Amino acid sequence: MALTQNPFPSRPPTADGAAPPPRRGMSFGLLMVYVAILAVNSGGNGILLPNVVSGLDEAGKIGNLAFVTTVAFIANIFAQPLAGALSDATRSRFGRRTPWMVGGALLTGGFLLGLPMAQSVLVVALVWLVVQVGVNAIQAAATAIVPDRYPASRRGNVSAMIGVGITIGNAVGAIVAGSTADQGFLPYAILSLLVLVIVGVFVIANRDESATGLPRERSSAKDFLRGFWISPRQHPDFAWAFGSRFLMVIGFYGAQTYGLYILRDYIGMSDAASNSFAATMGVVLLVGVLLSALGSGWLSDRVGRRKPFIVWSSVVMSIALAIPLLVPTTTGVLAYAFLLGLGFGVYISIDLALMTEVLPARPQGEGAGNAGRDLAILGLATTLPQAMSPSIAAGLVTLTGGYEVLFVAGIVFVMLGAVAVRPIRSVR
Repeated sequence: MALTQNPFPSRPPTADGAAPPPRRGMSFGLLMVYVAILAVNSGGNGILLPNVVSGLDEAGKIGNLAFVTTVAFIANIFAQPLAGALSDATRSRFGRRTPWMVGGALLTGGFLLGLPMAQSVLVVALVWLVVQVGVNAIQAAATAIVPDRYPASRRGNVSAMIGVGITIGNAVGAIVAGSTADQGFLPYAILSLLVLVIVGVFVIANRDESATGLPRERSSAKDFLRGFWISPRQHPDFAWAFGSRFLMVIGFYGAQTYGLYILRDYIGMSDAASNSFAATMGVVLLVGVLLSALGSGWLSDRVGRRKPFIVWSSVVMSIALAIPLLVPTTTGVLAYAFLLGLGFGVYISIDLALMTEVLPARPQGEGAGNAGRDLAILGLATTLPQAMSPSIAAGLVTLTGGYEVLFVAGIVFVMLGAVAVRPIRSVR
C-alpha cells in the first residue's frame, strides 16, 4: 500500500460521512484547556506537592517527594496512550473525545481537592496518581481533536495556540499555588474549578459529533498493544527526535521540580517568602518564554530550518542553569528563570514542528481513526521525563548532599538533547 506523507492521521468521518469542521474559537478553547492542564501540573508538582510532603515529614521530604512523583510516573506511562487509544475506539452519542475530557476533568478536580487532606505520604501518592490519570485523559482527548477537526493547512496555527496555552498554564499554576499556598484549601479549589469550568465550557461550546455511526475496528489484544510500538531501527529519525525531546525536558524540569526547596535550603528564604517568590519566578519565566516563542516558529518557517534553533535554545538554557551556581541569590534565580524561559520558548515553538516531520508515515487507510494513540505516543517524550525528573533529581541530591548538582545535570541534559538532533536526516 502507498504511504501517506501527512504526518498526522486523517480526520475520521462523522456518521453521515463528512469530517466535522472546527467551530469558531475552538483553537482558543484548546489553548484554555492546556492552560488548565498545565496549571494543575505546574502548581501541583512545583509548589503544592512539596508543601504537603514537607508538612508530613520535613526531614524526609526529598525522598518522599521522589516517591510520590515516581508513583505518578506509572500514570504518565500508561494513562495517556491508553486514554488516547480508548477514545479512538469510543462510540457514543457525545462523540469520541468528549466523554474522556469530561471524565478526566471530574477525576482531576475531585481528587485534587482531597490532596491536602491526605495524612500519609502513601495516600498523597495515590491521590496524585488519580489526578494524573485525569489530566492525561483530558490531554489525550484534547490533542487528538487537532487532527480530528482541522485540515493539515490549519494545524500549524492550532499547534502554536496549544504551545502558548502550555506556557501560560505553567505560569498560572505557579502564580495561583505560590500566592495562595498558605491559605488552606484555596489553591486546590481554584485549580479544581479552573479545570472543571474550562473543560465544561469547551465541550459545550464545541460539541462533538455523535460517533455511534462510526465503524468499529476489531483487533486482538496483541494487535492493540503492537500499535504503541514504533521501531527505532525502522524509524531512526523519530527515535533521535524522541530522545532529544526526552533529554531537553529532563534538563528543563529537573531543577524546577525542587525549586521550592532550592529557594529555602540553597538560597535561604523562609517558607512563606519562598511560596510568594515562586509565583514571581513563574511570571518571569512566562515573560521569557513568550518573548522568544512568538517569533521563533515564524522565523524557523521562513528559513526552512529546525535543528539550529534547537541547538541555540540548549545553549541559552545551559547559560541560565549556570547562573544559580555562580550567583546563588534571589537576583541570580530571577535571571535564571528569565533566560531559562527564553531558551525554552525557542524550543517549544520549534520542537512540535520537528516531531511531526519525523512522525512515521502509515499506510493509506491504516490508522485513520488512531489520532489519539499516535499523538499520545509522541506526548510520552514530554510526560515521561517530567515524571522521571523528581526521582533523578532526588537521587542526585541525596548522593551529593546539595542542590548544585541539579543545575550541573540540567546543563548536561539539555546539551545532550541538542546533540541528539544532529543525526536526524529528514529535517534541516
